[in-house]
Amino acid sequence: MSGVVSAGSLQTAEAGAAILRAGGNAVDAALAAALACFAAEPLLASAGGAGIMVLRPPGGDPVAIDFFSVVPGLEGRPERLDFQAIEIDFGAAVQAFHVGRASACVPLVFEGVAAAAQRFGTRPLAELVAPAARMAREGVVADALTARTFRLLWQILRRDPECMAEIAEGLPCDRPPGIGERVRNTRLADTLEAFAALGATPPALQRGLIEEFGIARGGLISARDIETASVNVTAPHQFTLGEWQIATSPRLGGRLVGMIAEALGEQAESDEDTEVLRQARASQAGHRARLALPPPGVRGSTTHVSVVDGEGGAASVTLTAGEGCGHVVTGTGVHINNFLGEEDLNPAGFHLHAPGAALPTMIAPTLAMHPSGRVVALGSGGSNRIRSAVGLVLDGLVRGRSITEAVTKPRVHGEDHAVWVELAERGDPTGIRARLAEGFPAVHDFSTRDFFFGGVHVAERGRAGELRGIGDARRNGAAVIVD
Repeated sequence: MSGVVSAGSLQTAEAGAAILRAGGNAVDAALAAALACFAAEPLLASAGGAGIMVLRPPGGDPVAIDFFSVVPGLEGRPERLDFQAIEIDFGAAVQAFHVGRASACVPLVFEGVAAAAQRFGTRPLAELVAPAARMAREGVVADALTARTFRLLWQILRRDPECMAEIAEGLPCDRPPGIGERVRNTRLADTLEAFAALGATPPALQRGLIEEFGIARGGLISARDIETASVNVTAPHQFTLGEWQIATSPRLGGRLVGMIAEALGEQAESDEDTEVLRQARASQAGHRARLALPPPGVRGSTTHVSVVDGEGGAASVTLTAGEGCGHVVTGTGVHINNFLGEEDLNPAGFHLHAPGAALPTMIAPTLAMHPSGRVVALGSGGSNRIRSAVGLVLDGLVRGRSITEAVTKPRVHGEDHAVWVELAERGDPTGIRARLAEGFPAVHDFSTRDFFFGGVHVAERGRAGELRGIGDARRNGAAVIVD
């Protein structure tokens, strides 16, 4: 099958491309690439996390597969929670995250992959899992982004030596892996293969969640929480943008992308200074709308995969595990999420959500479909910048830009009283700063395209069947075309 896979690393994209070469469709390739993220992008995604996929079968209607987590605690809570604040130094700012067993929710990645494969895939799970299991067993050489992510999250990873011993097997546990070191996780490979054989979350992982993240260990996860957590196959959030039909996440993130893209489309392009302010105010409007809605989702590590195939099928999937809680399920190689430790989820204080409640999320996997037959799959990591990144790329498509132009164009992200802007390749930085200061008390500028602004990975099938892809260099992205 011909097609394009765009993802957060070349290894991830190649895993999906291998499935296309073997005859798989867009959903098969997206799932294989998503599973490969756990080995190739070890701290940006995890089998201990969650995600959302938006897909369209050839000639069919778009569908959303929602495998995001719900709040645990249906069987009560311990007298003392295993819950700790950790400060992470990002250079420009220091941010507090909360980790520990009481920050974890039931992961639904395996159940989501199984549901998508069964309903919309064509290849056996064992085939989809094979590239990821091989990478986990053989190891992946840490590049600059992987090494940087390990350094950033080191204060979380070091709190439990067993965590590093499993997710970076054979390397010293007293320091983060460096560039060029091989990061192996053979226990994860075994877990992936067990999943392929069963078609469901392996029992060892479920038992470990109950025993190691339950009330007796200061956590909240119980057998009842696992039994009631489920995948939701539903309609995506859809809206029209010019001649394009957009299908995106049914959760909060998708609605905010729609608000920003529609606000951008209401105004004509102008001179550069005015254009940057226009984009910043559209992003700010999304931020203010967010404040009027339920609390947003996780701000932590995320990654994205986009796939289109030669028959017109498309799949867009975004994965996250937050920053991780600092603990693995012993013997599985699976680092568990810290979704309950995210401040954005708990504006009134932590652990106040009712058990069983759905967690909102900012992730927004998206498909854009044109009457000519053109279809574009896109999405991004980047926490609360996701809505701006995806909205700006959609605006570029509507205005006739190529996917490369839309992705590489310098970005801006506005919130209530602050704006962040990429100044790379802009004409007059002083003029841009002054114009932005008209609407924002605080202006933060970046001289280059930066990781901060997310990584929009895009795959496209054109009106004549031509295939294009781009991985966003801001987040080490890569695209592989299979002819």
